[in-house]
Amino acid sequence: MTGADLILAGGRVLTMDAALPYASTVVVRGGEIVHVGEDAGGWRAAETVELRGRVVLPGLNDSHLHGVGYGLHRPPFCLDVALESIAAVRAEVARAVRQARPGQWIRGIGWHPGRLAECVADPGRQPVAADLDEVAPEHPVLLQDFSGHAVWVNSLALELAGVESDGGVLHHADQALVQRAVPHPEGGLSAVARDMVAELNRLGITSFTEPGLGPGGEEAFAGGMGTGALEAYAALARSGELTARVSVLGLPSAMSGASAADTVAWLAAPPDLAGISPRLLRLLGVKVFADGIPPSETAWMREPYPSGGHGALCTHGASTGERVAELAEIVRLVHEAGWQLGVHVVGSRGVDAVAEALAAAQDRHPRKDARHYVIHGQFASEQALARLAALGCGINLQPVLQAMEAGTTRALFGEALVRTEWPARSAVEAGVVTACSSDAPVTRPDWRAGVAALVAREGEGLDLEAALRTYTIAPAWQDHAETWKGSITPGKVADLCVSAATSPHELTEAPVELTLFGGRVVHGG
Repeated sequence: MTGADLILAGGRVLTMDAALPYASTVVVRGGEIVHVGEDAGGWRAAETVELRGRVVLPGLNDSHLHGVGYGLHRPPFCLDVALESIAAVRAEVARAVRQARPGQWIRGIGWHPGRLAECVADPGRQPVAADLDEVAPEHPVLLQDFSGHAVWVNSLALELAGVESDGGVLHHADQALVQRAVPHPEGGLSAVARDMVAELNRLGITSFTEPGLGPGGEEAFAGGMGTGALEAYAALARSGELTARVSVLGLPSAMSGASAADTVAWLAAPPDLAGISPRLLRLLGVKVFADGIPPSETAWMREPYPSGGHGALCTHGASTGERVAELAEIVRLVHEAGWQLGVHVVGSRGVDAVAEALAAAQDRHPRKDARHYVIHGQFASEQALARLAALGCGINLQPVLQAMEAGTTRALFGEALVRTEWPARSAVEAGVVTACSSDAPVTRPDWRAGVAALVAREGEGLDLEAALRTYTIAPAWQDHAETWKGSITPGKVADLCVSAATSPHELTEAPVELTLFGGRVVHGG
């Protein structure tokens, strides 16, 4: 018999490997899977975990998660203000002020203009600084909206940031003016990242993508998308404290005004991660913001908003033609430099423009297996999906956002687009590799909620196993890593999630009882 480190026996193993979809035993040695089958196959180990019928999955991969941003938007750093009214938000801020040190910043996340009762009753009513001034006259207040694209602040926050504004809500690039004034918490971003990764491990997550860290993110998510976040991950990796595999997209430009000039500067001197295993932390490509989001009417749509507008690309340029040309040039630069592109684009017209730019770049400079992908792609048409498939591109969707935002889509564009938005089934059927994710802190980083939303949805939903693939092997493809992670296959890293579920259909309700990272227990045991 051959010696191993660990045997997991007597379970329901969903391998995500088409060659052997199901098994009951997994053998681990040296941080890798060495055997999968109905028994141990002649292996022996000093330790055996008796699974007693529990379900085993590959370690989950949240393929679009602002990790440090999420960490900064959890207690004790941040309030939950996903509340039903401005009055309720005011009450929560007042409570925080009573507990805060003199002059301490009060931060929160989660408010949505489409759900605040006062704004629903009067569409002309919007949150303003005065709403917060009364309850926090001596504490600066910054409340991030649910999407990360707007902040609601009080007058003191505007004053400390040196911003002149007669409102209280700042959008896109304007919010950066206040975000940069918020100090980092004690312990720095490394402590935030360490605690956040531990939470992910408790959920069975062993890999995730940080979709945009760099100079364009210094003022986004309280600095959680800046260069300091990448430095925090690097520090944890070098000290042996990083217990998740982190793929990173660089962010040369901010959410609004992405430019070829910024891209050229980033490509000339990308961050150096020398000495760190690329299976632990690696820089895969570049994030580009092509448009905005529907609630602020900034996603570039073919369909009109109630205001009559269509939104626009948010790349640099004074006209539609200039912005389209700038997008195409950014895509060309990144593509020809050999990096992967992850493009935030939501609107129907925006997705078409991105697909056109990707096709032009590939025609001009053919590359094999670049694996560029559309991020969100909420209103991607069947034609756009077919084009992405032909180009070998992927799509990254957020199923919980679909469940959250269906009402907003209905109010803006009608029922027809509710049925076809976030097109998971259409993307899979078109041959587009489809990864799903949380977009935390926009939603919680819990894959179970995403899988449940996919399975429950009519029309554009997926069956359970297809949904699980969007959180395992499909993200591994996105990471250019399907040869060594994403399924329970001999030769791949021993990243495993053991659920309390004894049936696959219980997975979305059951807690995670054990998480292995490279064969090491990082949760449970």
